[in-house]
Amino acid sequence: MDNIEFVKNVLSSTLVVTFFSTILTLIFSIVLKKFEYKNEYYKKILDKRLEAYKFLEIQIAVLKNTVVDTDKQPYHMMFSYGEDEFYEFQRNLNSAFAYSIWIHQDTVSEMENLNQIFFKISQRITEGKDEQLVELGKEYYKDVASSRIKMEDLVRRDLLNLHDLTKFMKGQKRRGMRVFYIDK
Repeated sequence: MDNIEFVKNVLSSTLVVTFFSTILTLIFSIVLKKFEYKNEYYKKILDKRLEAYKFLEIQIAVLKNTVVDTDKQPYHMMFSYGEDEFYEFQRNLNSAFAYSIWIHQDTVSEMENLNQIFFKISQRITEGKDEQLVELGKEYYKDVASSRIKMEDLVRRDLLNLHDLTKFMKGQKRRGMRVFYIDK
């Protein structure tokens, strides 16, 4: 009889251990799936943010090229491409605002500042006078350069912290009405 009791104890212990290990495996699997889902969600948000910053980097790159005219006055090369290209840049900058939900607020504020500078310039352009655009580029060179440098620094800072989505989401606040300055 002792053998039968022993076998019963072993079998019942095996069944209990199997039952609990199955329950633990199930719980662990559910927790792991939840964790994987959260990671996949964060990856998608990170991809959106990278896409937004990539678009912004292109705009910054356009502003990095500086030319010094014969009068020794610097201006950004984009001002020498003519009125149509100037307005194209302004439209592209405004298109970047479509991604602003994924961009840090400080950077968006600087984008708005640059947009205001370009709007001021656009208000002074006389149609068909590309040489006037170069002169305006010289006049506003320091403002545009300063804004570009600040935006570049902000983007660099943002990219260093891009992975910290919790901090980004907590830091984003609702903004009031945003005014876009578009000419043409």
